[in-house]
Amino acid sequence: MHIIITGTRGIPNHHGGFERFAEEVARRWAAQGHRVEVYNPAGHPFSGDTWQGIKILRKPLPHHILGKFAVLTYDRLCLRDAYCRRPDVILNCGHGNAFFIRKKYPIPVVTLTDGLEWKRAGWHPLVRCFFRQTEKTAVKRSRAVVADHPEIARWLKKKYGISPEIISYGAEIPPKTFFKEPFTPRERLKQYLRDKIENSYGVTLTETLLPGRYFMTITRFVPENNLHIILEGYANAGIPYPLLLIGDPDNRYGKKLLKKYAGMPQVLFTGPVYNKNLLTLFIHYSRGYLHGHSSGGTNPALLEAMAAGGLIAAHDNPFNRYVLGKETLYFSSTGDVSRLLKEWDTYLKKKDVLVRQNQERIRQEYSWEKVAGQYLKLFGTLTGD
Repeated sequence: MHIIITGTRGIPNHHGGFERFAEEVARRWAAQGHRVEVYNPAGHPFSGDTWQGIKILRKPLPHHILGKFAVLTYDRLCLRDAYCRRPDVILNCGHGNAFFIRKKYPIPVVTLTDGLEWKRAGWHPLVRCFFRQTEKTAVKRSRAVVADHPEIARWLKKKYGISPEIISYGAEIPPKTFFKEPFTPRERLKQYLRDKIENSYGVTLTETLLPGRYFMTITRFVPENNLHIILEGYANAGIPYPLLLIGDPDNRYGKKLLKKYAGMPQVLFTGPVYNKNLLTLFIHYSRGYLHGHSSGGTNPALLEAMAAGGLIAAHDNPFNRYVLGKETLYFSSTGDVSRLLKEWDTYLKKKDVLVRQNQERIRQEYSWEKVAGQYLKLFGTLTGD
């Protein structure tokens, strides 16, 4: 089968959730003998023509000329070129480019929706209106729509009367040997750290992060990820353990938090990190992982935290409860965060049980092999293969 993936910023992942998804499913399809092609922006760090059997196609992403509108230009060029290549199916990640999906065209387009984008508090009202329209257009023009969470599927059915496919994101549990090389945990962390990360925002991570003695989160700096709640709750708790925030704070919300908590040496802003091994180590050796996401389906970072063996406290909402189940620690306010952090020693006694439960959920429900297979089955129903 000839499959083209559009709607991402390229592989290997140097951006976010869609890119991680694309690299994981694409390499599995390629390993099974399918012809897979993925679009990368011209400035992507990876310069090769193929990656793990996947053909890399390049189109310009002219941020320096068009600013934020460059993404629309890039998406338009990618979709137009994809149609010209006449694949069996196009997998389109997100619906921001839905206006470029051709009506009643013989090549089927499968759109993986990106949660409820128009609900995000950080967006300008005009941007939210735009995403409402692109969501509607994607539903009308796509041959099939995929939701990564039952709550998203329920919304799409209620709003548009469709029954989308429900296919989640995935995660991969690291082999036990990953944590049993002849290095101490601290040395393993130091081995994977990069100068770029250490120099970001003037912190020296290797001298601060001791295994089991820091909390952390991996996040986008947007209001619906509740970093303001996590940070205020952490500040009020008065605990001696640092809080590590991995993500890009280069927006209004992020800069506001940077300014407010710059005087707290225990709060460490690292900037974005895309090294999968490094992230796995950070999570595995952390004292606890705080997950604040509250909007938009199954969150890839949450699945990664479950797979890596982190002790998780998550924002209390239907998205997270569906993924984690009843036994996990939950918070809804700064007071909840403070209380949980102060009582964390009690919860550490249950860590082994909670980690086993989470990793079993990954094996049964969220493995990348299962996700890749579900998409191939869907593609087969659309193409007759």
